[in-house]
Amino acid sequence: MINWPIEQPTLSDGQVILRPLREDDIESVFAACQDPLISSFTPVPYPYDREMAEEFVRGAALGYLNHQSITFAIESEGELAGTIALHSLSIANHCAEVGYWMSADHRGKGICTSALKIISKLALEVMAFRRVQGLADDDNFASHKVLERAGYKREALLAQRVTKSDGTQKDMLLYALVQ
Repeated sequence: MINWPIEQPTLSDGQVILRPLREDDIESVFAACQDPLISSFTPVPYPYDREMAEEFVRGAALGYLNHQSITFAIESEGELAGTIALHSLSIANHCAEVGYWMSADHRGKGICTSALKIISKLALEVMAFRRVQGLADDDNFASHKVLERAGYKREALLAQRVTKSDGTQKDMLLYALVQ
């Protein structure tokens, strides 16, 4: 059985804070998603407009209420650094998938690795998932490092796993952290 917290928690390792997204995050989400690198490695569309940011923030709350996903703002030094989420939940199989993006100003500082460790601990130790997996574009070497530094092990290359907005197929690497 999965232990779904009644209220979405705020979590921290003393440096990085994971908290529910709020209405006042819309502008920061909108600004960060102007970076085409985010859309090249995630399902975030480009161009990204303010309405999409509003839908994302509001949809995060709805996903939590419906037990479909748990999305957090990643906060560092009082700023929104990115987002991280557990999604594609398989309650019967005790498995969740993790996804994340970081704003350009906050990359390469260990923030994403810390956020991944925090959400993984929540998933495995509190919510009682037995497996958390992450997919990374085979060209996204920074994401490979984040996953590996958080203790995830590479399990497979998934050929032509994702269709990009331009119609091209991309290979993805599958990483997992298993309890």
